[in-house]
Amino acid sequence: MREPMLFRFPPTPVDNNDRTFLSWNKTAFAKHKIEARPGKRTVFLTEHTLIFVINGIKLLHLPGETITAEPRSVVLLKKGIYVMAEYIEEGLAFEALMLFLPQRALKEFMDKQVLEKPVEKPDLSCVIIPGNDLLEGFKEQYRSYFGRSFPGQEQLLSLKQQELLLLLLSSDHRQQVSQFIYSASHSAPEDLEFIVRNYLLQPVTLEELANLSNRSLASFKRDFQRHYQSAPRQWINRQRLEHARMLLDNTELQVSGIALACGFESVSHFIRIFKKEFGLTPLAMRAKKAIL
Repeated sequence: MREPMLFRFPPTPVDNNDRTFLSWNKTAFAKHKIEARPGKRTVFLTEHTLIFVINGIKLLHLPGETITAEPRSVVLLKKGIYVMAEYIEEGLAFEALMLFLPQRALKEFMDKQVLEKPVEKPDLSCVIIPGNDLLEGFKEQYRSYFGRSFPGQEQLLSLKQQELLLLLLSSDHRQQVSQFIYSASHSAPEDLEFIVRNYLLQPVTLEELANLSNRSLASFKRDFQRHYQSAPRQWINRQRLEHARMLLDNTELQVSGIALACGFESVSHFIRIFKKEFGLTPLAMRAKKAIL
């Protein structure tokens, strides 16, 4: 089976039988991630996420920089798409906890706290801070909850989210954490053009684009139509197909590779709409170019 282009954490809905997730009523609170082999993947965090690295090293490739997270470091990431890599010593496994922090939970937490609001809205996609003994204790206790089911579990896991945020605010990096929470819980719509440009060639759905832009699907479609004078799916497919034609003309990538590079997870669907748009299949267009 071919691996997906995007690894979504958490998936919606989560499989309650997947013991690597800590979930309740198909809602995921955390993921216990263990990888026996190092690798590099494109990951779609569908919720704001905190990562505790337990064993190995995680590299986060952000625009213009690469962030290294080692054991005892704490990583806060806003929802979005990231390229991640894991490195481990031979014979060991990479291990990490991913705790999901939905915008709703962060907003409820903010409403109960007296946090100094920044003068300007911070644009923090990632914060990494060193851990401490209290956070290490929290991590070890939280890891013990996986694979168990008990009365009051949902309430306890919700309280643990609050406890974690309080522990982060009690650290020496309160200001960074406060700014991240404020930024991640801020519900104002994101810049539409930035979101569309950032994720145009990723295999995300309109619902996911709407979520990333802090809009309902109806609001996203309405704002998109107003800005681009076109329905979202029609405009996005047209841009992807133009990019595909450029790759077809200027690279030796196979058709399947071009489809993936342009955000199409189904090669047959890509070929079908490519022919509908340009009158030729990708291979036929490449052959015609070669003759000219």
